Formats: sequence, C-alpha cells, structure tokens
Amino acid sequence: MGKCRMRAAWVAAIACAVLSGCSSDTDRPNKSQAPEPSSATGTLRGTVRLSGTQFPAPALIENTTDPELCGRVQRRQDLLVDRENRGIANVIVSLASVPAEKIPPSQPDRLVLDNNDCRFIPHVAVVSVGSTIEVVSHDSVLHTVHFYGALERNVALPDESASTAVTVGEPGMIAVLCDVHGWMKAYIRVDAHPFHVVTGAEGTFVIENIPVGSYEVDVWHERLGSQSLSVRVEPETSVAVEIMYGLDGP
Repeated sequence: MGKCRMRAAWVAAIACAVLSGCSSDTDRPNKSQAPEPSSATGTLRGTVRLSGTQFPAPALIENTTDPELCGRVQRRQDLLVDRENRGIANVIVSLASVPAEKIPPSQPDRLVLDNNDCRFIPHVAVVSVGSTIEVVSHDSVLHTVHFYGALERNVALPDESASTAVTVGEPGMIAVLCDVHGWMKAYIRVDAHPFHVVTGAEGTFVIENIPVGSYEVDVWHERLGSQSLSVRVEPETSVAVEIMYGLDGP
C-alpha cells in the first residue's frame, strides 16, 4: 500500500514538471516589484495661470537715460498675462532634483542674451551646467551685463558690435542687470539636468523625455514667487497639471 502511494506521488511530480503548472506563490515573480526600465520616459505638460478676473496694470518707468534710443517710457516685463486664457509668461518650471543615474549625458546649451531696444532678450531662460551664455548687443549705446548669483561677472558692451561669452559652472539662479539702465533685468536658472522650461506667452509648457519616477517640481516667477508640486511620471504617458497664482503670490 505504501509503495502505491509513493509511486502515485512520483508520477504526479513528473507530470507537474512536464506541464510546468506547479509552482508556489513564492516562486512566481511579483510584477508590482519589477524594476522600471531605465530608458522609460514620460512627459510633463501644463499651464500656469493667474486666478481671479483682474489683470495687472502695466508698470511704467519714466526714463531719462538715452531716451533717444531707449524711449522716454519703459514698461517692466515682470508680469505678462495672456488676455485670452490668463496664462502667465516667463514662469520657470523645473524638476527640483533628479538622481544622478537619471540625468542623461551632458549636452550643454548655448544661450544668446541680447541687448535689444534697451531690454534683455530673453527676459527669463533656463540652461544646464556647462552651458555658454553669449551676450551681444544690437543697441548703439553702452550696456553692462552684470551677472549676480550662480555666476558673478560684469561685462561691458559699448555698442552693437560688442559681444562676449561666459560659461556657467554650477547650478543656481542668476540675476542679470544693466548698471546703466536700471529697468533692464533678466533671470537665468541653471540646473544640473535638462528637465526645465520657461512658459510661453500663453503660460503653457512641456518637458519631455523625463525618466519614469516621482518628482518635486519647482515653479518660480520673479514677481509672484515660488511654489512646488509633486508629480508621478509614467512610461510613455503625459502628465497634465494646472498651476495657479494670485496677484499676491501662490
């Protein structure tokens, strides 16, 4: 009787092996714990808007410095709001921190910072560490390009033929001023990664090719201040967000 039981168990074991249908729960792979492919990426997109119904009044400056070229009245660029969708331009949206293993090989940018009609163009920009900022002028008057913050440098541009280039070596925020024309300001954020952008005229933005994962996102505007949000980026998907500011800040 015992031999029959042993033979039956032996036959059952062979059948299980052949059919590959007998495995314990501990032998089965846990799909929820499977590592995410290192090459998987997603997209973050959205709009930054001004809440409420009011629009900011333009900040005007009476100018007595080179008025023939620069004009007798200048308008600050510190808060530009689209009349149709209330989108806010010149907002920096950037991943707060990205693990080193998720940062792609360095591809430094080249940013041209133009002195044109007594304004810095662009007014707000983002670059990665190691990038070059080329400062040029299209004005026939003296400008200075004075960098403060993550880059400390003061460059004089005496006329429209002048230009020079500087390299940014560390992350952080750079404020740019002209010592001759006090209303001229610009801002440049430097990150160790390329996952950052500046909102366009309608307040919209897109950051593509973000490695899958969870991130804190920094949002910064020169007048309305800073805020942050958490996002989860999934493979081959687009995460959409709407970010709101009031006239007194977030």
